[in-house]
Amino acid sequence: MAPLRYLSDKVLGSLRGEIEQNVERYCSTGFEDLAGDPGWDIPLGVEFDADKLAGLDLATPMNIVSVDLPNSIVVGEAIAGLSPSMANEERVWARLSHIEAIEYCRARWLIGHEDDKFVSRIRDHFFAPTQTGIRDDHALSRLWWNYQIAKTCMPDDIAGALALIMKSADIRSNFVERIWMTSRQNIAGAVLRAMKSDSWVTGAESNFRQFMKAVNRLGGGIVFEVLTTSETDAFVADCISFARRPQTA
Repeated sequence: MAPLRYLSDKVLGSLRGEIEQNVERYCSTGFEDLAGDPGWDIPLGVEFDADKLAGLDLATPMNIVSVDLPNSIVVGEAIAGLSPSMANEERVWARLSHIEAIEYCRARWLIGHEDDKFVSRIRDHFFAPTQTGIRDDHALSRLWWNYQIAKTCMPDDIAGALALIMKSADIRSNFVERIWMTSRQNIAGAVLRAMKSDSWVTGAESNFRQFMKAVNRLGGGIVFEVLTTSETDAFVADCISFARRPQTA
């Protein structure tokens, strides 16, 4: 285990403002020579499994989910000591993407892509200035949140939950953006069980969108924490029936 570290605001701001000047570092030489400098080396008080994190799969196959799913498990398990509140801190993820996991971030988001897109890709995937960026864009934090959400929703089958959530980019987006649901195991678990048992739910992206809209519409005001598993499953079944009705203009 190794101490998890983060960047100072000053270093983070300098990096963000000097992306173009540092493209060569991002693409090949890296930032290891700066890792011990003040502002780069602030202990967070949390440890992580550096060896496990170093085992990230660097492949970029056509079906990227086949790699993103196991990599989500790697990141989630390697940085298990991070709390959700700490995971909303950009300076933690920026340190990791510039030092400990730069090879993965480079392989996943830079190598094999057009040179004229490097600056925008670095800005999107090595930095995370917003909660949406942390959840959806940063090379590592998006994987951590995949795992965290799957663990919250289905702790007994995290890999199975990840496979359902990450079936497509659209399904992931429609699922994880509903924080009110993904932070509540009862309803989130019921939704995942429905995704697994009813092929219609994920049979088309439009089906899933309609299903999520139905959960939002019918779930308002329901205190799911007081419902039994069977009651919550029945609610979700009603949502599926509602979503399958012909849509009117």
